[in-house]
Amino acid sequence: MIKSPSSEKQWQTLRVNLAAWYATAKRDLPWRRTNDPYAITVSELMLQQTQVVTVIPYYKRWLKQFPTWDALARAKESEVIKAWEGLGYYRRARNLQMLAKIVVLAGGELPHDEEGLLKLPGFGPYTAAAVGSIAFGLPLAVLDGNVMRVLTRVLAKSEDISLPRTRAILQEIATVFLGDGDPSIHNQAVMELGATVCLPHNPMCLICPLQGGCAGKDHAEDFPVKTRIATEKRIETVAILRHGNRFCCEQVAEGKPWHGLWRFPDFDKTRMRGGRVLATIKYGITKYAVTMDAVEAKWKGRAPVLESVRYLTTEEMNAYAFAAPHRKLALNLMNPKMS
Repeated sequence: MIKSPSSEKQWQTLRVNLAAWYATAKRDLPWRRTNDPYAITVSELMLQQTQVVTVIPYYKRWLKQFPTWDALARAKESEVIKAWEGLGYYRRARNLQMLAKIVVLAGGELPHDEEGLLKLPGFGPYTAAAVGSIAFGLPLAVLDGNVMRVLTRVLAKSEDISLPRTRAILQEIATVFLGDGDPSIHNQAVMELGATVCLPHNPMCLICPLQGGCAGKDHAEDFPVKTRIATEKRIETVAILRHGNRFCCEQVAEGKPWHGLWRFPDFDKTRMRGGRVLATIKYGITKYAVTMDAVEAKWKGRAPVLESVRYLTTEEMNAYAFAAPHRKLALNLMNPKMS
């Protein structure tokens, strides 16, 4: 048994234990069955802010629809956004297509060095380290939420991980932990540990391969320490404007949240008459907890004719990429009680 690592020998013991555990305990995930840098990049961008179980079907459909950098580069943006619908943070999808166009122009390959990767759209330090280490074997240590949780518990570090200086220190520690071994195996192993064993709540310390060197194992849930942002409540009202069996929908303009996606228009009392509340959708976005009421509405005068506005049936809506809460509302419109 060793205490919290303070020497290279102790770090090496932890590396060996981690690698041995990963060899037998790792999940069989589709992006672990390929060495294709394109497929690895797709998985890494999809996995940002999204759980593995959600990503798997999207990843499989994406590679079937856009199997190569070239196929993605040539696709219409509307097709790309539709394929991404439901994953959220749509800038990732746009960055991925922009990246595909850059890669195709550069000859079809990603840069094989950290500096080159960091210049690409959608590539920050984490993505560069993940793709660089897994696809090209670059000795770059990843630092995401799972890794920070593992390291702060192993070292019983109580500094606030929301602070840039704390993350910088943890990046240095992650690099020490990486050592000289296989960076692909190590990075995937430590992230896997955080995702499956060193959980935010009820961590399974008794089966953890790092328990012998973990200073925080007896009070693991005290780590990591992170300042929480207070949630603000927000009320929204959208209009359900009908024309026969069609509903008024609009495409969000450039520069606004959800730009390029479709949604139901905001209720505007200067142009619309409101009626009963047909549905209420609750969702979260950044620091806001939003309650969205959908009210039956009619235009006070002539309906505006705009290129960004279309009247769609509920079946036609399936062909468009909708913002997630508005997609839920669209599904509610199929309920006979709303007719």
